[in-house]
Amino acid sequence: MKVTLDARNIQSISLFQNLTNSSVLDCLEESDMIFFVVSEGQYGLAVGKNGSKIKNAERVFKKTIKVFEYSPDLNRFVSNLIPEALEVNLSEKGVQVKIKPNDKPKVIGKGGKNIRIVTKFLQRLFDVENLKIK
Repeated sequence: MKVTLDARNIQSISLFQNLTNSSVLDCLEESDMIFFVVSEGQYGLAVGKNGSKIKNAERVFKKTIKVFEYSPDLNRFVSNLIPEALEVNLSEKGVQVKIKPNDKPKVIGKGGKNIRIVTKFLQRLFDVENLKIK
């Protein structure tokens, strides 16, 4: 695991942890969005009842927030990052994820933003070099 955080990310993590009482492992910011990876089993705690904690955090940060749950099992973590995944295959070269063709635009995101974030988390938390969507 090679997570390097700058001062801004550390501040964001600290504030998010205080707002949600969850434990954050990693954080990435992308223009109008912040992505957090919370410890295993803490997704519900981070989101809150009916999304109340996330809505409050979005109001405080003035950005859209996405939360992913960590898992030490790479297959499960990929499924947490990409809920649309039908099949996850691991190899020495990286990770291949099979999804329905009509889910591809949602998974990849505008300008590849979503897939870029997923790839960064996989590189930082699992040293995965390649992610292929099929």
